[in-house]
Amino acid sequence: MEQPQRSDGPDMGNHLTYWSIIGITLLLCFAWLLTGSLVLTSLIILLGLLHLAQFFPPAEAIVRADPILPAIRRFSLLLVIIITAIALMIRYIRL
Repeated sequence: MEQPQRSDGPDMGNHLTYWSIIGITLLLCFAWLLTGSLVLTSLIILLGLLHLAQFFPPAEAIVRADPILPAIRRFSLLLVIIITAIALMIRYIRL
């Protein structure tokens, strides 16, 4: 009889969750390089984590319990674009 192979690694069944975590990490690096500001970088990361919460049921329950967080999640791409534009504008004005 064949025995199933034993793997000590994590369950790779949900690839979308892992790609989302990689995307959030890349967003962190991009935000820090773009803004150079801890506050703006933290704001962009919090918006990214709202999207990541949908893959974790306890976090999703907290997001859905609040009436404002789903709306912020819906408009987070627009907010990131606005923050990026403001950061670039401030950088351009300083020069």
